[in-house]
Order: sequence, then structure tokens, then C-alpha cells
Amino acid sequence: MELGNSHLIKLYSQIQVFIGNIHYNTSILETRLSDALNGVSDTGPVRRGKFLELTDVTIRNGDGREEKLKFSYISKSTVQLAVTLGGSDSGKSTGENKGSRSYPFVEKSPIPVRIETHDYIVNGNMYCMNYQSIWQVLEDTPAFLPLTQVQVYTLANGAPEVFPFAAVNKEHILSLQDGNVKQKADEEPTIAEVLRNRDETVKIRVSQ
Repeated sequence: MELGNSHLIKLYSQIQVFIGNIHYNTSILETRLSDALNGVSDTGPVRRGKFLELTDVTIRNGDGREEKLKFSYISKSTVQLAVTLGGSDSGKSTGENKGSRSYPFVEKSPIPVRIETHDYIVNGNMYCMNYQSIWQVLEDTPAFLPLTQVQVYTLANGAPEVFPFAAVNKEHILSLQDGNVKQKADEEPTIAEVLRNRDETVKIRVSQ
């Protein structure tokens, strides 16, 4: 295994959660999780497009069992979202090493959004350049959509988690909605209501 820069991250799939150190196949000192997910940071002789390499891995299974592994390779296509564990800048770039490459600054505007995947609800800020619409960012080439100031709700148990940075796999996005809508506490939909509404939507589509 080629070990370079690393971040401690958490990957959410349908039935498992992976926690471990992601290692980048690159000589660049300043590396971002979003670049690794989207295959931008890989400068090795063989580009890794399909799998993420984690070491010192903890796997949490849907039935509550945990496994400890030295390493694991996870297919990107199965990852619904990835989050960073650590400081607020850990997802954007390490940026702590002297002589590290500075990424060109592009001014973007934060837009609060609510994203639903099959198994998770994600609240956070996505970013658009001044000339971009939300749909253009969603249709753009990078497979993972970066977010900051993130809350993740697992539909299986509704427990909220807070992270500085996350990246959501666009292929797993069922819907993206305006995150600015504030509801009263007694109007906030429960996880059960979200699932029930989703089932009702499926039934309507089938009957049409």
C-alpha cells in the first residue's frame, strides 16, 4: 500500500459504516477529501477510480456488530456520503505543512440545502459559483457534492451527527431541497413520517 497524506474519515453505505484513515496516492502535500473521492488527487502511475483505501478500519454493521481491520478497500459507488472526523479544515485540505500547495481561491456562495438519500438525511451548505444554479452543480461532472456545517440523520434510528465537512454521492441523491425553510418544533417531520411520505410517493408513481 502506498501511504501518503491521510485523513480520518467516515463512510456511510446502505448497511455498513466504515471509519478509518484514507490515504492518498499522491506526492502533493495539500490534499482534499473531495479531490480523493472525485479522483482528482491521484497522481500515481495507476489511477484509482473505483475504490477508496482505508487503514486501521472499524466497520459498524447494521445489526450492531463491529469489526476491526488493518485495511479495507471500499467501492466508491456504494458510498452514499463521506464525512471528515477532525478539525474544520480537514475536509477541504490539510494545508498545515510548510511548502504545501495552495489551492486557487474561487469565490462561491453558500446555499443551505437538505438532501435525502435512501438511508440518510443530510443538512448542510453546498456552494455555487456566482454564475451557477443548483441544478448545474448537481449535473456537473464531479461524482461527490461537497457540503460544510453538516448534520447527518440516519433513517434507521434518527440519531443526528454533526460534522464540519461531508461529500454526498450524487448517484445516491433522491432529492435536494431548500434548507432555509424553518419549521416549528411540532411541525418538524419525524423520520417515520419521512419514510411514510416516501412510500406514499412510490405508490402514487406506480398507480399512475
